[in-house]
Amino acid sequence: MIGLPFISVVIPVRNEEKHIATVLDELIAQDYPADRFEIIVADGNSTDRTAATVNEFARSADVKIVCLTNPAQLSSAGRNVGVTSSLGEYVLFVDGHCRIMSRTLLRDLALIFQESGADCLCRSQPLEAPGITPMQKIIADVRGTALGHGLDSTIYSQNLHGFVDPTSSGAAYRRDVFDSIGLYNENFDACEDVEFNYRVKKQGFRSYIDPRLKVHYYPRASLSGLWKQMARYGRGRFRFVREHPDALSIGQLLPAAMLGWFIAGGIVSFFSSLVAKVLLTSLMLYAGMVLAFSTSLGLRRSWRHLLVAPAIYPAIHFALGCGFLLEALRINQRRVPEMPGKEPQLEDSGHST
Repeated sequence: MIGLPFISVVIPVRNEEKHIATVLDELIAQDYPADRFEIIVADGNSTDRTAATVNEFARSADVKIVCLTNPAQLSSAGRNVGVTSSLGEYVLFVDGHCRIMSRTLLRDLALIFQESGADCLCRSQPLEAPGITPMQKIIADVRGTALGHGLDSTIYSQNLHGFVDPTSSGAAYRRDVFDSIGLYNENFDACEDVEFNYRVKKQGFRSYIDPRLKVHYYPRASLSGLWKQMARYGRGRFRFVREHPDALSIGQLLPAAMLGWFIAGGIVSFFSSLVAKVLLTSLMLYAGMVLAFSTSLGLRRSWRHLLVAPAIYPAIHFALGCGFLLEALRINQRRVPEMPGKEPQLEDSGHST
């Protein structure tokens, strides 16, 4: 590689005191010249010591580290704060609660950009961070199955390499990608990366995935935390398909359709024995699928999976459906604003991970 490119690492955070020091340590320890990358933390008005921790690192590290304010507090806005302040030829996004296990991540990123000629690099994000609890392990394993995650997603594909659809897993970009399609849509509180990556795809930019770019993430630690996360994703999915109707798929609609049917069918079944029979059949089919996948996990992983997974699958599906339907039912919705940094267009401007 002739000359190492300058890389900007953007980290949108809010209240990540528990993990941010580890993320910064692992970035600083990268096998990449300290003067050839920068770390930009966009802090969404954290109420803990996140900002203070970042500033402490900034005073002592050889790498340029800055902590910028993200008043909107949304991840989409934080990404934009980072991009507009960055200087890199390449921009890489990581979260404040992940583990970067490879010391050559930045070097590999620069090499893969050069060798592939891609405009966007994708990565797998396995929910396998060190030190997770047994409950987090079960949630991670459930989400990694076909029933626990979208079949069209590449975000958990740890051995995949080559050119792919970036929608679910795009994470690093050449600078001219932003110059061409603008920034992240700040109307999104979740799935803003999905929406942005879909525009990357529609613009015709080439996207490449490589196992060397893998970053490990922490799964939610409880059913309530998982429910809140999936409900946010459900809301994001609806906003995504509202902005990009051509991206609508059965996989995105299925959780909402299933939840809607169970609710509506449950009400109508009081007045119709036929509907009651169909509802019971569909409930039994769904329960059978959940039990089959749970049993498979139990046999391959541990007996705890067999006991807990049957509750995790419905939490994922019903929370996604609930978020999607609640967003669809909102009254007086405002039209999604134009993306910052992009001129209005006449054509359409617009899975969840």
